[in-house]
Amino acid sequence: MESERSRYMDERKKLLFIINPVSGKNRSKGQILNALDQFSKHGFFVETYITQAPMDAYDYILKYGENYDIVAISGGDGTLNEATNALIQLEKKPLLGYLPSGTMNDFGANFNLSTNLEEAAKTVCEGKVDVFDLGKINHQYFNYVAGFGMICEVSFETDQELKHVLGNLAYVIKAVSLLPNLKPYHVKMNIDGQEIEKDLMFGLIINGVRVSGFDLVEKSDDAMKDGTLNVILVEHTPNLLELYNYPVGLLNPSINGKYVTRYQAKHITIEADDPMKWTLDGEKGKERDKAEIQVVPRALKIIC
Repeated sequence: MESERSRYMDERKKLLFIINPVSGKNRSKGQILNALDQFSKHGFFVETYITQAPMDAYDYILKYGENYDIVAISGGDGTLNEATNALIQLEKKPLLGYLPSGTMNDFGANFNLSTNLEEAAKTVCEGKVDVFDLGKINHQYFNYVAGFGMICEVSFETDQELKHVLGNLAYVIKAVSLLPNLKPYHVKMNIDGQEIEKDLMFGLIINGVRVSGFDLVEKSDDAMKDGTLNVILVEHTPNLLELYNYPVGLLNPSINGKYVTRYQAKHITIEADDPMKWTLDGEKGKERDKAEIQVVPRALKIIC
């Protein structure tokens, strides 16, 4: 009987379901059970792991990930960042499934993934396999954005409850309140061989189109697998009356506005006079005065 059970298990595809219990919006136990029900109905042998601390998902996948056909993540973009940083290191890489449950879910929006856990689980079971690029900053990977300067203050200091209630409008309100007191960074950059030196309020290196719930790059089906990164630089203006040019330039993806310029690149180096705060996929990153950023084309496979 035991050998028959073992053979039955061996014949089923193995799925590791990692759940971050404190990520983003509250989920009921019923939603989790509905997702597990979908996995079982589709014939998967499922192991569930609930993260206990930051970097727990990273450590678990790095240690056990090669034992599975699919690693499915239920959490926000920060949990997904941990997962992809582990998956990229595995020799035998399982497919990635993502059940978005964070506040903004920017990565999932690039693939039109449902925030309903049952529907997202069904996609993991029935969807098509696609590929996506990763960005790499020094020795760390990011899925959809690396940002420096003011964008970090906005991301880290925006109240979580306000984000739940107002969504991406909460970031706008916080940005407006911070602008008058923020200082620019003097930055030298090389963007695919083009030398740039500017006083910047902030910069974004984007893989995909969406950041903090806003489409900042022109939509494209290939935005996350075109082998390039989108760079948005926002220059300093000493005139507070011209601050309206920031949202005008940022929220019009098809134009380069006053103080807002856009580039596409495969390789970027950044050197600042002072250490700058960074955010990677919406999570706090290291302070750096130098960074080398590059695209890693078609790095991982995802079910979408």
